[in-house]
Amino acid sequence: MNEPKTDALVSEKTSDMVRSDEVGEVRQPPTGMEINLGDFTRTQGLMKSLRLMLDNQIVIPVEEIASGVGEAGRKFKMGDLEQAHQDVARLYAAFGQRTSQWDARARSLEQQMRLQVSKNPKSISIDTMSRMKSEQVAVRSRIATAEVHFRRLHQGLDQAYTNLQSQAVPGIGPSFLARFKAAPLADRPGLVKECFESITTLEVTIKRSQTAGYEIQFAPRPPRGSLLFLTTTGEVIRLHELGHLVVVEDLETGSKSEMKVGNFVKLVQAGVWLLQPAGFA
Repeated sequence: MNEPKTDALVSEKTSDMVRSDEVGEVRQPPTGMEINLGDFTRTQGLMKSLRLMLDNQIVIPVEEIASGVGEAGRKFKMGDLEQAHQDVARLYAAFGQRTSQWDARARSLEQQMRLQVSKNPKSISIDTMSRMKSEQVAVRSRIATAEVHFRRLHQGLDQAYTNLQSQAVPGIGPSFLARFKAAPLADRPGLVKECFESITTLEVTIKRSQTAGYEIQFAPRPPRGSLLFLTTTGEVIRLHELGHLVVVEDLETGSKSEMKVGNFVKLVQAGVWLLQPAGFA
């Protein structure tokens, strides 16, 4: 069968084109979060002011953690909650490692100075010991303050991401996506059959149009918003637009993409199921 040309005509309506501003829209952060951009700003500011010092010298740098929090805030603002969540988790772990390294060096220095004093009480003055203790108290106080805000940011993002993952997708049972993501490719067809009330294999026919190009007919024609299972890749997608351009959403990632109708035809020819959720007419 000849491959359909890019100007192929879709049966029924072909003028229902996809607007670029719909496909490329900026995703906004989901509502109901316990955190906001201010949490990123405060945490970044605290990290910038944090000086892990010993004897008036910075011994453990944290500048890259501060800049990383700022970048995570930018991703959060753009609606990329998953990446912001991953970045903050990594940065929070790095913060814990850096502060632990400083604490170990601070304790080691204190022990060395005490040992030196025990051998020679006049080798280190009382003022020097006092300055060392004051410096460590000040650093530990800044660490504690930064830890409170960093932990709140980390836990808030973790909860927000968990809430987002647990949100039910319209037409799909709340537990389906979690089971689907965890299932290996070979088990997904069986899981789909188990969780949906009915499954219809999509068929497509292509014939030359009496006017120009090709006419493409789907049987049945999937309506906008319908759920489709791609048997070759094991993906479940939602169909948003079907015209000269086809817009679909990957339910695992939440990302939208567009393709020419000819490429969508190839997917259907490879194997696509139209899914009917339970309780839907």
